[in-house]
Amino acid sequence: MILAIDTSTDICSVSVIENEKQKSKNILNTKQLHAEKLILIINQTLENINITLKDIKAIAVSIGPGSFTGLRISLSVAKGLCYVLGKPLIAVPTLDALALRAKQFCNILKNYIHNEIFVCAVLNAKQSDFYFSFYKYESDQLVRVSNYLSGGIDEIKKKISGLTVFIGDGVEILREKFYSQDTMIFLEDEINCTDAFYVATIAEQKYQRGEFSDIETIEPIYVKEFLIKTK
Repeated sequence: MILAIDTSTDICSVSVIENEKQKSKNILNTKQLHAEKLILIINQTLENINITLKDIKAIAVSIGPGSFTGLRISLSVAKGLCYVLGKPLIAVPTLDALALRAKQFCNILKNYIHNEIFVCAVLNAKQSDFYFSFYKYESDQLVRVSNYLSGGIDEIKKKISGLTVFIGDGVEILREKFYSQDTMIFLEDEINCTDAFYVATIAEQKYQRGEFSDIETIEPIYVKEFLIKTK
């Protein structure tokens, strides 16, 4: 079983999966997450199915881009657990997991159109900026075709090269700006939040390939620099 943690946005989620099936899940909408609360959520997720951390074969964590504070907390907790328990750590880019959530929609969409399909995973980075990355849907898979980026609406628009499905909490703003564009599809709000299940799904594939992260050197993907507030 894989334990996955995602605190890259205001939605904190923890998931346990085995063989692509979700065994337990907890979601908490919080803007004031701290390590102690995250540990409690993890324990509750495990208790739901009567297992302990010793039953987990690896721990996965969403490493950004996203909330600076959330990323640091979840990575710190994941590193600590892996160190103490001797479990491997699997880092999963947040936008990759978010894009995967759009795959089922793409599977349906391909039956009705013959054009190339792209996915843009986009998170609201505040101050009129977004974190985003583009993926091409081909052979029932999503292949990333851009770097993990940050920028405004104009930067996103420049990267669009075909029919594009948008997913993520940045959709709410983009939908208002691009409402008249017929080459853009905006997914509904209920699936635009990050979800540890998709982090776990990617992590399970990485586990099978033996792709583990070094707990001594792994760092979050920040994309843009910290902004220090001054009075």
